[in-house]
Amino acid sequence: MAEHERPAKAGRPKSEQKAEAILSAAGERFLASGFQGTSMDEVAQRAGVSKQTVYSHFASKEALFKACIRAKVAGYGFDETTEVDDKDLRAALLTLTRRFVDLLFDPEVVAMHRLVMGESASQPRIAELFFESGPRRTQAAVTAFLQAQVQKGRLQIDPGRLRYAAMQLLNTAVGMYQLQLWLGLRASVAQGELETHLQRVVDDFLHLYLPSA
Repeated sequence: MAEHERPAKAGRPKSEQKAEAILSAAGERFLASGFQGTSMDEVAQRAGVSKQTVYSHFASKEALFKACIRAKVAGYGFDETTEVDDKDLRAALLTLTRRFVDLLFDPEVVAMHRLVMGESASQPRIAELFFESGPRRTQAAVTAFLQAQVQKGRLQIDPGRLRYAAMQLLNTAVGMYQLQLWLGLRASVAQGELETHLQRVVDDFLHLYLPSA
């Protein structure tokens, strides 16, 4: 087969399949070898495509790294089109915080945080790429959700504090759990313990920002 590429699945554009194969291969290589230790040749070989094909989808290793982070974030429901059923505000905030902790506690995400922190001392650009493609996008999605609730009169948050409120909600949601996972002090967080924690986080948040009677 040309370029030793993987066979295409019926009903899906071959170009889309190649892009997904490249992203999957790149994610594996970045986790195994870090950003600096990963080459586009290795990604191409792992994906079963030519290096030219990789570059036709992703202009550089930086672009590929950013795309991998964005894809992971989008997989947990955080992107430009983030949607949450907000008929019940408390339930909607619980959904957002659950999505966020599920993303942050994903073993691959924990591993990537460790890799980025390890490489950023010598290559600060790596941390910048990671932050712009991951944390900033989740923060923007939650900020937009809170802004929509303010516009509907369901929350009372000063426009200048919307970003702060989003960070307050997300940072409180991960609590000390994230650091414990990073340090290997925990392998996971019990679902019941996490659910109780998130309910308290959301209730405290609503106590702060529900409109005054």
